[in-house]
Amino acid sequence: MAHVERIIEGLDCVAEGAVWLSAHDPRFHAALERVGPLPLRRYGEGFPALLDAILGQQVSTRSAAAVRARMEAAAIFSEDGVAGASDEALRACGLSRQKMRYARALAEARLDYDALR
Repeated sequence: MAHVERIIEGLDCVAEGAVWLSAHDPRFHAALERVGPLPLRRYGEGFPALLDAILGQQVSTRSAAAVRARMEAAAIFSEDGVAGASDEALRACGLSRQKMRYARALAEARLDYDALR
């Protein structure tokens, strides 16, 4: 069987995938009957998405959103912004020492996000 790469665009794509999985795995079919239609959960891409993942580790979603909002307000929610921000600026936004380290490493890596798709 040929491998087909697709990006899930909407609920129709999710439903199509669920039908395929149900036909190929009885356990999935049983689970789908119990939970009903699957929701569409799409997240951003690139640097902001990975930075959000770092910010969200071991904190509530509300806390992570507050840190992101402070970073955006300080204009440091970008690769250049994080890479050039001082420890004090990042700490003022609510980043721990460890999250500063991870965020800077991500910013300085200058990943080719298009190539990762």
